[in-house]
Amino acid sequence: MSFLTKMFAGKKGEKPSSTGDAIQKLRETEEMLIKKQDFLEKKIEQEISIARKNGTKNKRAAIQALKRKKRYEKQLQQIDGTLSTIEMQREALEGANTNTAVLQTMKNAADALKAAHQHMYVILIVHSLLQG
Repeated sequence: MSFLTKMFAGKKGEKPSSTGDAIQKLRETEEMLIKKQDFLEKKIEQEISIARKNGTKNKRAAIQALKRKKRYEKQLQQIDGTLSTIEMQREALEGANTNTAVLQTMKNAADALKAAHQHMYVILIVHSLLQG
């Protein structure tokens, strides 16, 4: 078994989660990442405040604060990309879920129509036997 197959095939005997479960998990992950974004934005504001406060008195502290700010901004940018990907996945799953429901409804309607036609066919046969 190749490395990629092992990576993406999942564990043997493991049931794939339903689309509803996957959508819920994606929503939970989105919420967690949004909270992380808020936290990082507050940290960035704090570092800017520290840099301004120490700008003239303690340049070393100001530079360190700006370096931390830059790290936080990189993390924030990564989270933005991840959130975008998660939103696209969730929307695709929701669309697939909707399509599945529509197709199932159409299949049920087709089955009901087929049964109704079959019932009509039986009635016609019985009617023709009684007439003849």
